Amino acid sequence: MLTSACSDDGPGDVETFCGEVQDNRDVLLARPETVDDIDDYVGLYRRIGEVAPLAIEPDWAALVLNFETASTVQPDDPESVQRAARQAYATEKSSVAVKDWLLANCQVDLGPVATIVPQAAPPPVTTAPTG
Repeated sequence: MLTSACSDDGPGDVETFCGEVQDNRDVLLARPETVDDIDDYVGLYRRIGEVAPLAIEPDWAALVLNFETASTVQPDDPESVQRAARQAYATEKSSVAVKDWLLANCQVDLGPVATIVPQAAPPPVTTAPTG
């Protein structure tokens, strides 16, 4: 049984969510091949998001928004392309968070996450000694 400190909060639970990700791993890793496949791909992310635990739900929802935005790109419309690029950039932290969370809680690796800016954890905050 999969467990997590946040397994019982939010709209879903860790076991159900992890099961959905595990069952659909190959589809999640394979990018849509045709324009007709895009709606199904985004729909799968939406359906899995419906059972996401609160601990990961906001980051998963950000991925869904990223894919929804990308699905509206018109290659001959620079604003459309730029809007998708802005959304992809804004979603980088969530992409890394989802990858890390899935590894830690589901033992599922969805592969490397490409980012524009390194998304490493910030260094711990330290305070100078006083006195």
